[in-house]
Amino acid sequence: MSLDLLNTFATCGTLLVISATAIAAIVQLRHASSSNQIAAFNELRGTTESAGLQRAQDFVGKELAEKVKDPSFRYQILNRFPRTGEESITKIYTVGNFYESMGALVKARLVEPDLVLEIWSYNVVLYWERLAAITAIVRRRDGPGVWENFEYLTVLSQDWIAAHPDGTYPPRLRRIELKDDLLEADTKYAASLAT
Repeated sequence: MSLDLLNTFATCGTLLVISATAIAAIVQLRHASSSNQIAAFNELRGTTESAGLQRAQDFVGKELAEKVKDPSFRYQILNRFPRTGEESITKIYTVGNFYESMGALVKARLVEPDLVLEIWSYNVVLYWERLAAITAIVRRRDGPGVWENFEYLTVLSQDWIAAHPDGTYPPRLRRIELKDDLLEADTKYAASLAT
C-alpha cells in the first residue's frame, strides 16, 4: 500500500472521528437544552400555582381597577412612595414581574414559545390589560423598557389567540360529547338573581 493511500485513509478516519464527535456534541446539547426547558417550564408552572402569585393576581383582577381611580394611589406608584399602599403595590409588581420574566424566557427561547402560549396566552393578555394603566404610569417615569418582555409576550399571546380561536384540539380527532345537565338549573338561577 502506498504512503499516499495510507495518508488518505488516515485523513478519512480522522474526518469520521471528528464528525462523530460533533454529532455526539449536538445530541448532548439538545438533551441539555431540553432539560433546561423542562426546568424553566416547571419553575413557571410552580410559580403560577404559588399562593403569593395567586393572591397578587386576585388583587390585580378584582381590586386594582378601583384602586387606580384614586389619584393618591397613582401618585404613590409614579413617585415610588408606597407608604399607605405598599401591599397593593407589591402585588402589582409581583404580577407584572412574573409575566416580565416569562416573556424574557420566551424571547431567549429558554422555554418553547408555543407551549407557553398554549397554556398561558389568555392569562398574559388578561393581566396585561389589567395592568395597562399602571404600566403607562410607570413608563412616564422610567420609559418604554418597563415590562417590555411582558409586552412582547402579550403581543405573541394576542397573535396566538387570533390564530387559534377554537384552541388547538386536533381537527380530525373525535371529541367527547358532554351533556350539560345543569344548564337549565343554572339558567333559572341566573334569572332569579336578575329579579
